[in-house]
Amino acid sequence: MNAEYIKAANKLLCGITDKRLREHEIWNDILSSVRSGRLQLWEINDEILRIKYFCKEKIELASTFTETDKSDVQFDDLNEYFIADLESRDKGYFEAFIKAYETALENSANRFVMHYGLSEDDAEDIKQIFLETLWTSFLSYDANDPIPLLQYVKLAVPPKRLEYIRTVKNACSVPSENGYNELRKVMGIYNNNPELSANERIAFIVKETGFAEEKVTELVAIGKATEYPIGIVPTEDDEEEEPGAISDELIEDPSVSLFQEAWRSICRGYFRTAADKILPKDKQILSLSLGVCFDCFGIFKPISYAEIALKQGASGEKSIEKKRKTAIEKFAKELCVLGFCDGVTLKQTNMTLVKEKGEKKVQSVTYAYTPYGEGEAGEIIHTPSGKHRFQIIRLAENDETGAYAEYVAKIIRYMNGTYLKEKFYAIPLEKLAKVNHENARPRLPFYKKPRTIEQK
Repeated sequence: MNAEYIKAANKLLCGITDKRLREHEIWNDILSSVRSGRLQLWEINDEILRIKYFCKEKIELASTFTETDKSDVQFDDLNEYFIADLESRDKGYFEAFIKAYETALENSANRFVMHYGLSEDDAEDIKQIFLETLWTSFLSYDANDPIPLLQYVKLAVPPKRLEYIRTVKNACSVPSENGYNELRKVMGIYNNNPELSANERIAFIVKETGFAEEKVTELVAIGKATEYPIGIVPTEDDEEEEPGAISDELIEDPSVSLFQEAWRSICRGYFRTAADKILPKDKQILSLSLGVCFDCFGIFKPISYAEIALKQGASGEKSIEKKRKTAIEKFAKELCVLGFCDGVTLKQTNMTLVKEKGEKKVQSVTYAYTPYGEGEAGEIIHTPSGKHRFQIIRLAENDETGAYAEYVAKIIRYMNGTYLKEKFYAIPLEKLAKVNHENARPRLPFYKKPRTIEQK
């Protein structure tokens, strides 16, 4: 066994963080695969091993590939390696691509390491990020796709490299991706205005970002103390890359809102993870009906329910429409699990109708509501023509402040009289009322039963 392989493999094994992969039986199988040399170095990471052990469809697809020596094969068009691989089901072409692309990949990784002030050892990790992303994207690639696979990978790699910096490198660890992007934004403005004094730069950042001065001062102090990398990477105009090489550009121009770019990156990361957690057919329905690829976030023309039904062998458009609603709900709940948003389930428990001028009208409708997670449901009554249109009958167990009840009232109002029987709604975190010691109380009136004459 190659000693360099064992040394590199052991280092990569230390980077396995997924607890499921560390379970006794799976971990022993991984170690056995390393000892016998069955695992390539680029396969020893959380993402590829998760596919190997937990993603049935991709495992079945990967298992259909053989691997023969194709080291003497050379294509002028790099995408031909992947097409040949898919058509022949021979992973040897994938390995041949890695060999042909080795110089370009090495240069790309070294430039990234040099720009961000990382150590030489980090170049291998940066290369691994590219290779693991390439393999996972390859397993979902269509050989008839007019867009080369590397174009998809080009979009998917930069956020993962930045995530590597945030979670692994530097003397200061930023605990969240959002916090890291705030730091990048602040330091980007700070470093791009050297003609201003430190105090003037801080004042300018406060004006540009809307952050409090105390927060900006703290972020600048952290950034300067640790020299934390920021994602502003200009490419030299006269720099020539190998044919087919991928640019290291991440965010080229700070005049383009760095916050917007960071936010898009955050959203894509959450959406990609959530989409991977729902059933493949549900993911396909969402992707095709929206016209968005959840792997690379390329945009294409959405297709009709009828066309999706043909692709999936479904009974018809109605079946796909119903499945799409279910898929959206599953997707939203996965986003809740990830902490990207919150959510609430509404279930109609009662509706009172009255006749006015020969027409039936809703006098009142009652909904049970449950914030995402466990807990006893709350209840709210809506009286369209009453003095108090919304009244809380009972707060949900996890809604002590009434913030969810307030948002439920908005949802019911947006129904415009349709009053759905049951549905799960995602709630953007910023839409829930901000709670402090002054407003930590329900603002909607509580329901009071009408008093009888005897009670009066």
